[in-house]
Order: sequence, then C-alpha cells, then structure tokens
Amino acid sequence: MTPIIFMKKYLVVLAAFTFGILVAVLGMNLYRSYELNAINQNQSKLTPQAGLEAKVWSEGDIESYMMLRSVYRDYPPHYFLFWSMYMANKYDYSYAYEDVYRILEETYYPIDSAIFKMDDKTRQFALNYLKCAAFKGDTIAMNAIKELKDKGVNDKWLK
Repeated sequence: MTPIIFMKKYLVVLAAFTFGILVAVLGMNLYRSYELNAINQNQSKLTPQAGLEAKVWSEGDIESYMMLRSVYRDYPPHYFLFWSMYMANKYDYSYAYEDVYRILEETYYPIDSAIFKMDDKTRQFALNYLKCAAFKGDTIAMNAIKELKDKGVNDKWLK
C-alpha cells in the first residue's frame, strides 16, 4: 500500500470517528434540553396545593401555610399534621403549635374532651405543643389551657 492511499484511508477513518463523536455530543445536548423542557413542563403543572407546600417547605411562608391549612380542611385532620409540626418545629410558628394540638385531639378521638381519652404519652405530646403555643402568645391556646383546667385536667399534665 502506498503512503498516499494509507493517508487517505487514515483521514477517512479519522473523519468518520470525528463525525461519530460530533453526532453523539449533539444527541446528548438535544436529549438534555428535551429533559429540561419536560421538567419545566411538569413544574408548571404543579397543583396549587403542591405550590403552597413548596413555599412552606422552602421558606416557611406563613401566608402559604394558612392557605394550605384551609386546603387540608377537606381531608382528615391527620393529613395536615406533618405541615403543622414542620412549621412549629422548623420555623417556631406559634399557631402551628396549636394546630398540632388540635390535630392530635381531633385525630385521636373526634369528640369533645378527647384529651382525657388519650394515652399518657400522646396526651403529654399534645399538651406540650399547646403549652408552646400559649407561651408564644397564642390566645386560643391560652384559652384552651384555661378550659382544660376548668374541666379538671391534672395539673401535672400542664406543667
């Protein structure tokens, strides 16, 4: 084989290899842009509830929390427990502490004076959240503690 023919074959192979790499790179870029477009379309399809949850999760947004609270009224109370505990524990939001108490009370027994029907650990857990709400100035929580004392809740539970 003459050097010129060898050189031509070498250049053809090199050109084919370069063309293959170019096609692969362009294909990956097109696929990546397709994936990003699909992700953006899915994000724009988020439900209003998911959008509120995202704002509560990322920012602790109180307005979004209150709107989410009203959305969850159509669900059993315990569905909102995570969000109320999240806002209470992470963002120290006083009304969320009271929400935790109310949700536990409504979930445990959907009757008046459910606190008396709870097991000791759950009762103490619920009352701790109620006390935190009252300590932070939540007047509803303060009134709830007063009512509980009037109903005869053991003082050791409220200390």
